[in-house]
Amino acid sequence: MRLTRVKFEGRVRSALVEDDQLRLLETENLVSALSLIASGHDLPVGSRIPRGSAELLAPIESESKFFGIGLNYYSHMAEANLPKPQRPIVFTKYPSVLIGPADDVLLPNTSDMVDWEAELGVVIGRRLREANVEQAAEAIGGFTVVNDVSARDYQLHESQWNPGKNVESSTPVGPWIVTADELGPNPDLALSTRVDGEVRQHGRTADQIFTPAQIVSYISEWITLEPGDIIATGTCAGVGHCMSPAVYLGAGQVLETTIERIGTLTNRCVSGRVIPSRPH
Repeated sequence: MRLTRVKFEGRVRSALVEDDQLRLLETENLVSALSLIASGHDLPVGSRIPRGSAELLAPIESESKFFGIGLNYYSHMAEANLPKPQRPIVFTKYPSVLIGPADDVLLPNTSDMVDWEAELGVVIGRRLREANVEQAAEAIGGFTVVNDVSARDYQLHESQWNPGKNVESSTPVGPWIVTADELGPNPDLALSTRVDGEVRQHGRTADQIFTPAQIVSYISEWITLEPGDIIATGTCAGVGHCMSPAVYLGAGQVLETTIERIGTLTNRCVSGRVIPSRPH
């Protein structure tokens, strides 16, 4: 099934996606829905509405944790001419960074090196800590699409990546979560990025160095993962920073991020310091 968050009649609701319709859920939030699925309970469903009557939001609650993984595809490791990491490279992203599947990507006035990174997002379905790989696989609730838009100059100022990975209102997520029963815990899926219709990235998740279950297990060694937490699992080759000459995003360009069997994010890039309001 496909789960999402929507804004409908001024309220933020959780919903099931059913073709061109949405089935509103009678749950407190998306985390509650994921927990019910993980425990084997049916979702309490409400009315159906046309999909076009509601705004799709990023399928992550404000209290959820969001992690990113760096250098996790062999193809990207090769294009960056970097050695294979011995363990997952983990960083965090803050709630103010995240935007919905059709929201504008805000390009900061202070950087002209903003890059794209198509990524498979892993959504946690049940609470876990110090889990082995098998337990971690069972705790994966589903998958979503992420573009880990990165300001490369800020990312490379110091050894810590957080400034470049936390540009305000820059990371689209969505358009929904496809539950793990449809895809399995370690799916092999095609992922791609287009900029103004031109393919910039095209790869498969089978090229990952660390599988989703291995990543979830590793993070659970040092922090408790909760339902609704999301991990962006790294990007494949084709980032602008590694092109010769390097190419970056500019105002007015349209960024499309697609993962097969999940969906597509379509986001326009805009310049400026104006922070768009978003539902919480």
